[in-house]
Amino acid sequence: MNTYSKSDGILEEKAESYKIAEGHLRKDQVINFEVRLWMDESITIEDAEATMNKIFESKITVEAAVEKTEGKYKEDILNGADPVLDDKLIPVVIDDKGKVTRADEDAKWYNYSNQEWANAVILMDGKSDPGVGQEIPEDSIESYFVWIPRYRYKIFSDERYDKLSEEIEDRVQTIQVVFENKDTEEKQGETKGTWLTHPAFTAFNANGIWVGKFETGYKGAETTQTAQQNPTDENDAIAKAANVIIKPNVYSWRGIQVANAYIVGRNYEKELDSHMMKNTEWGAVAYLSQSIYGSREEVRINNNSSYLTGYAAKAVPTTGYTATNESCATHPDACNEYGTADKGKDGSLNTQYFNPSSVVASTTNNYTGIFDMSGGAWEYMMAGMEDALESKILLSGKDNTNNSGFNGKNTDGSIISDGINLPIDSRYYDIYTFSNNDRDNSRFIFGDATGEMGPFTQMQYKGTTDGATPQYRHISSWYDDDGYPVSTSAPWVVRGGPHNYGTKAGLFSFHRSDGNASSNIGFRLVLAFDNENL
Repeated sequence: MNTYSKSDGILEEKAESYKIAEGHLRKDQVINFEVRLWMDESITIEDAEATMNKIFESKITVEAAVEKTEGKYKEDILNGADPVLDDKLIPVVIDDKGKVTRADEDAKWYNYSNQEWANAVILMDGKSDPGVGQEIPEDSIESYFVWIPRYRYKIFSDERYDKLSEEIEDRVQTIQVVFENKDTEEKQGETKGTWLTHPAFTAFNANGIWVGKFETGYKGAETTQTAQQNPTDENDAIAKAANVIIKPNVYSWRGIQVANAYIVGRNYEKELDSHMMKNTEWGAVAYLSQSIYGSREEVRINNNSSYLTGYAAKAVPTTGYTATNESCATHPDACNEYGTADKGKDGSLNTQYFNPSSVVASTTNNYTGIFDMSGGAWEYMMAGMEDALESKILLSGKDNTNNSGFNGKNTDGSIISDGINLPIDSRYYDIYTFSNNDRDNSRFIFGDATGEMGPFTQMQYKGTTDGATPQYRHISSWYDDDGYPVSTSAPWVVRGGPHNYGTKAGLFSFHRSDGNASSNIGFRLVLAFDNENL
C-alpha cells in the first residue's frame, strides 16, 4: 500500500490507512478493486511464524456525492475525443435490426471498446427532433453520419515501394490505436514503431470527423440511371447540393466530375464544414476498422450492380476481377458474382441493409459502422497528383476531354480555364508528388491506407467462360486489395472498388482515374465543424 497517499481511516485502532482512488463514477460505470494480503519473499522464518494464526482486518470505504458535471455521456477510452454535436445533427442508437432511436446524450449511446461507434442523423426538411427514446422513421432521415474519434496510431510500415515485387505475403495485422483530444500534443512519427497523430484530424485540428455512413445518394432518383448527375457549372453544383441523401437503399450518386462533387460537398451543410472525403479521411476509417475498436475483418463487398447503398454479398468472393460474372455455386474457387436487386429488398445474391445479415459489410461488423467501403461504386477522393514536381498544384486531368473540371493543367499540356477554381484551402484536399512512374507506391501520406499496405505485385485473373481474356491487376499485401498509385494519365484517387471486383474491392483498395464523370464512380461526404464554436 505504500504507493498510495496516506488518509484518515474508518477502522478503529487501525495500523495504516491509504487513499486508493478518487475521481468521477459515471452512470452505469463500474470500477472493481481487489485487496490481497501479500507476504514478500524476503521475510524471515521468524517473521512468517509471527504472522501465523493472526487476524488481518481491512476495509474499503467509499465517500461519494452526486455531482452534475457536463451532463453528457463520455467514454473514458476516447480521452476527450467524444462526439461533437450540433442542433441539426441528432444523436441516435441503432438496434440489431437497423431501427433508429433518438439517443439520450446523458446515457451510454456509443461504446468504442465494444466496437459500437457513435451515429447521428440529419433529418429531412420539415421534420423535427422526436425527443429522447423515440423511434425516428426512415422516411424522416435525410443522412446518416458516423463519428471517427481523433487518434494516433503506431506506424507499422515505413517501406516505400517504387516498383512491383515478384511475390507478396499476407501482412494484415491489428493496427495499434490510442484516442486523444486536440489539446494533446501531436505525435509526429515518421518511422516504423513510432506514433503519429492521424493527419485526418490534424488538418482541421478537430476531436474527430463525422463520416457519411453510406455512399452519397441522389435524392429522388428511382433508377440507377437517374442517379447519374453531373452539374453543368458551379452554380448548378451548388443548387444540386440540396439533393444529397446519405442512407441505405438509395441509388449512389455517380457520373459526376471531381470538381462538381467537391462543390456539392462544400455546399451540403456548410455550417457543419461538410466536404468531399479526402484520401487521408478514408484511411482514418480503414485503420480504425482494423484496430481493436473495429471489426478487424475484411469488409464484405456490396455486389449490387444497381448501385444501391447498404447491400452486402451473400457469398464471400474468392477471386478478383475477371470481366465475367463468376457464380459461387458453379465456380467456388473463382467466385466474384454480382447482381441487381429491387430497391429495399434482398436479391438472390445480396442482402439489403435492414436484413441483419448485411452487417458483414460494415466496418464494425454491426449496425453502428460504415457501409459501402467495399464495392458498390468506386468513390472519388478529393486527392490527386501535383501538375509538376514540387508545384503543390493539382493536375486537372489527362486532357481537355478527360479531366476533373477544375481549372488548371492537364497531363498533355492543355489548360482548363472555364471550369471551377481549385480550392485555396489545403485542408480540403490531399496532394501527391508528381511522377511518371505509374507503379510508384512510394508517394503516400502516412495514414492514407495506400503505400503502407505494400509490398505490391501483379496478379492474373481469368474468367471461366470460353475465350475469357486474362485480367491483370496490381494488388497489395492487405486482403489482396487493388493497389494502383496516381499517374499522369489518371491523377485522381478512387477507393473501395466497384460491385464486380470480387476480392480486389475492399476497405484497403485504391486505384486512379482521370477525374471525369463515370457511371461507376461516386463520392462520400465528411463533416468537420469546429468543436469550439458549439
